[in-house]
Amino acid sequence: MTVDVDRYWADVPSVEDEPDSGTHQRPARTAPSRRTVFKTMGVLGGALALNVLSALPGRNNSAHAAVGTEYTDCAGYSNFSGYNNNTKACVGAPYSRSYCGGDGWFLRSSGTCYNSYAIKACGAGSLSDRNAWRWTHNGTRYRCADGNVATCGGTTFYICSWANP
Repeated sequence: MTVDVDRYWADVPSVEDEPDSGTHQRPARTAPSRRTVFKTMGVLGGALALNVLSALPGRNNSAHAAVGTEYTDCAGYSNFSGYNNNTKACVGAPYSRSYCGGDGWFLRSSGTCYNSYAIKACGAGSLSDRNAWRWTHNGTRYRCADGNVATCGGTTFYICSWANP
């Protein structure tokens, strides 16, 4: 295939040429309906309000630990497979000291799309549920406090592991 240079440059418009008389029109843009505008304003206003409210100081915005009650061996589970002493510091879920407040209980904190709180999951039969138990691992006693961390993606169960409570 050969290209004719003169013919190629003849098709390129010059800056001195007048614009086309309207054979190429842009597609017409329709304005959004009134309902769409109000729905958009409502959603954006709600999101802004939630962000402002989460930034205000309040009792749920500060991180603090939830003091609770505990059993010495997560009553009813002491002989359950996986709950034997010296297997791990805490068992049943991911555990870490980072899930604890300064006093060794599960950390309570909240913000935009985040909430952590203590739950009562330890108990069996006629025993009332409690939110922590004591565990011994390699001679060190731990308090294992149950809690959930909820985000916009879902809720996950975690354990606060606090040594020598």
